[in-house]
Amino acid sequence: MNRKKILIFGGIALVVVGGGVGGAVAYLHHGGKTAAGKPVAGPPKPILFAELDNVVVSIPADTGDPATSYVQFSIQFATTDPDAVTQFSALQPIIKADIINLMMGETQKALQDPAARTTLAKNCLGISNGVLASNADFTPANPFSAAYITNLVVQD
Repeated sequence: MNRKKILIFGGIALVVVGGGVGGAVAYLHHGGKTAAGKPVAGPPKPILFAELDNVVVSIPADTGDPATSYVQFSIQFATTDPDAVTQFSALQPIIKADIINLMMGETQKALQDPAARTTLAKNCLGISNGVLASNADFTPANPFSAAYITNLVVQD
């Protein structure tokens, strides 16, 4: 009889513990919180790109020279917000004009420096985010998180 009671209580204990663990797993799986009270992160959002392709600008070889060289330039902007890509497409003429103005201030010699290319990408990122903020009242601010130069050809 004693053995029978132990088996019954053991079986009940297994059901209670198993149900408790299963319930905790189901709770965490459905967006609950971890034991530390932190929310469980969902899957990452996909990265989307908005592209400004084949901008061609005449530039000087060096400061003070006439514009005898040209640069062909393409850049892509990364975001996780599909609305940012839509607004970028609608405002692309403004963004392109501002980037052309930026590029016209460059020189062939300056674009040979990797640091200048990094600065150029950051400035283009600022232009694209700024145009969306001022012309589309886009929120949240700075929807594009990075800019990648995908083509940069400088020729005489």
